[in-house]
Amino acid sequence: MEERKFCPPYMCELCEELSKAYDLGDSLGVLAKNIAAAMGVKAVTIRLLDEKNMTLEIHAAHGLSKAYLEKGPAELSRHPVDQRILKGESISTKDITAEPHVLYPEEARREGIKSVLSVPLTVRERAIGVIRVYTDTPHDFTPEEVTSLQTLASFGGVITDRARLWQRMNALVEIARSISSTLSLDEVLNKIVTSAAQALGFRAASIRLLDEERKALEVKAAYGLSKAYLEKGPVEVEKSPIDRQCMAGEVVEVKDISTDGRLQYPEEILKEGIGALLSVPLTLKGTVIGVLRVYTSIPYSFGDAEMEFLSALASQGAIAIENARLFEHIKRDYEDLARDVWKWYDWGTRFPKI
Repeated sequence: MEERKFCPPYMCELCEELSKAYDLGDSLGVLAKNIAAAMGVKAVTIRLLDEKNMTLEIHAAHGLSKAYLEKGPAELSRHPVDQRILKGESISTKDITAEPHVLYPEEARREGIKSVLSVPLTVRERAIGVIRVYTDTPHDFTPEEVTSLQTLASFGGVITDRARLWQRMNALVEIARSISSTLSLDEVLNKIVTSAAQALGFRAASIRLLDEERKALEVKAAYGLSKAYLEKGPVEVEKSPIDRQCMAGEVVEVKDISTDGRLQYPEEILKEGIGALLSVPLTLKGTVIGVLRVYTSIPYSFGDAEMEFLSALASQGAIAIENARLFEHIKRDYEDLARDVWKWYDWGTRFPKI
């Protein structure tokens, strides 16, 4: 494999090319192509973690056939090496056809792949994907090559973060449009939980509203959670410390589900495969009426930007709920008026033309 050293002019060219792309796929495609050229390797793939399905999904590739890219899913449960990479390790394999941990050895042999180097793609210390480079001859990757790929992986983190920020802005605009164009509360709330999970790259999200009579939080919209988990039992505010805090107007973070004692259903949430969660209050005219919650598959420390985005989504949800309630109030008043007029007009024998 031809080894190439990075130089400032090359990095400047890469930065200039990346600055023109905002779409995540396009940006990562530019990065993959430049990694292959810079390191003189056969091919490159960039996979991002799909927390909902616990798989690593291809978002960009260079130098590999369509058949190889479609060979099958990269399931974390079947691949301990990727589990280690997502915990921060960089791992190289000199001959993948001789390694028992490789998921698709025959496909790699047909593709002409020999050696692989994998490094984590991280955003603010959270591993969100894997960048791999492939050679067509056995190769021992040097520490300098590993460092070079790690440096370029940091670009991938910045690119992904920027693209997701753009996605979040578009999500807020789209939800605002939905609120102004529809009176369907279910439609808007479902769009909010979907945007909360997808725009942040999290596993799942839910919105629960307070049933004041039962003093419980009822699910009104959910994304990425199983039916069994959603039906695990009532979330009673008095029995759930995190929900008492959230209903008091606090943003509540649980960084590690397995070590936090504030959960009402700890066994059920661990069985669902959830590692961390964040709850944001839904506030209407100064009163907290429910919570917007997001879930990750691994322990995680939520950033300020993520909290701000979720707070903005919660505000949108509160507006949608207010609009729906006003509509129901107006509709009810109209129906009451129609009944009163009907009784007045001809003693109810004929419905009035109004």
